[in-house]
Amino acid sequence: MTLEDFLAREKEDAVRGLPGPSAAASEEQVTMGFLHGAEGARGGGGGRGKKRQLVDPMDRAAMQRQKRMIKNRESAARSRERKQAYIAELESLVTQLEQENANLSKEQEEANQKRLKELKEKVTPVILAKQPPQDLRRTNSMEW
Repeated sequence: MTLEDFLAREKEDAVRGLPGPSAAASEEQVTMGFLHGAEGARGGGGGRGKKRQLVDPMDRAAMQRQKRMIKNRESAARSRERKQAYIAELESLVTQLEQENANLSKEQEEANQKRLKELKEKVTPVILAKQPPQDLRRTNSMEW
């Protein structure tokens, strides 16, 4: 329930005469804690009319408490929505970074394979050139 819904319901309840936090007066009548506005119950302004009736402190406290609870609920809902949006953003960033990491790992592996192949091609001829000839002869260095 939003604050606007609460205030609208309070106005309707006051018009119907239903009991509630502001059963003594409707929202239009309550101004700065007094009934019937700041100018008094009857007549406009001289200051010598009837005394202004105060809103029952219990009703006012209950109304303020309920408004505060509604505002807290709305704030908590906004906070949850921000948190969900932040988590969704982080999850998309994680998937993007994982994909980038996989691509870079694949490129690195391909580069390593290419370099290894090049090294093998360069090393192989050198090894073949250094091999000793296969035809060995037996010679007698000493006569018996």
